[in-house]
Amino acid sequence: MSLRSGVFRIITLFSATGCARCKVIRSFLEERGLDFQEHDALGEGREAFKVFYQQNRPKVHRGPDGIEFPLYVDGEMIRQGIAAVLGHLVGGRVLEGFFKPGLLHGEWVDGIDVSGGDPASGERISDVLQILKSRGFKVQIETNGVNANLLQALLERKLADRVVMALKGPLRLYASILQREVDQEEIKKSIALTATCEDHLFVTPIAPIAREPGPPAKLSYLTPEEVEEVARLIKEVTGDHTQPYGLCRFDPKSAVDEGLKAFEALPPQALFLYRSKARRHQVRTDIVN
Repeated sequence: MSLRSGVFRIITLFSATGCARCKVIRSFLEERGLDFQEHDALGEGREAFKVFYQQNRPKVHRGPDGIEFPLYVDGEMIRQGIAAVLGHLVGGRVLEGFFKPGLLHGEWVDGIDVSGGDPASGERISDVLQILKSRGFKVQIETNGVNANLLQALLERKLADRVVMALKGPLRLYASILQREVDQEEIKKSIALTATCEDHLFVTPIAPIAREPGPPAKLSYLTPEEVEEVARLIKEVTGDHTQPYGLCRFDPKSAVDEGLKAFEALPPQALFLYRSKARRHQVRTDIVN
């Protein structure tokens, strides 16, 4: 049980029939002697989950393949996906920001954002990744370049099987894009570290970005010339013009921010110009989903 405001509440675990990730969380809770109720959302707990989902729809992520399980519920607190649930159970609030619902299935676990939280909590992230690795999962971690020392520690401990670095735009615009102070040398360090992982990918979303500090941020689409700057940066830092580099098209319908939803989507053929510009410095540039 858990205590919130002096009232004992039983943890609820919504699982899915045959879900290996749900089994890992179930075992974790049992090994630590935590009381919980489990409902199979596709079986005997179908009605219970239906009620829960109707009441909490905005808080539950539904990806292209449907709802990701397990779902861990403790009062009003909801965590979704194996990495996010383990992150909560291992580190509680100190790991908030590092985990989000993933999209990968099978042996791969994603939704782990090294740049998303306080780097002082790095040891706790290592604990989470070690649990995933010990259960036979392969781990994909993501970074935007922030928290380079944490990325380095995870790579040195061989806790990442794949690294995806999202370079949001040219370094000269990075602080405006992220709406925070940025150490450009740290971003360069993350680029170099990412390239040391045998399985890695650099990616740039062709999305609206801020070119001046906000708020309110003034947004406009990343230009082909700015993508060329990013490709050149990767070459300069890694000394390699054959790095795997992906360009992905921004979908306003998937945006959480209302201002981003107002943007008109770029036509698919527009990305070919971006790719041509980037290939001047990274010959393996391609368009990815």
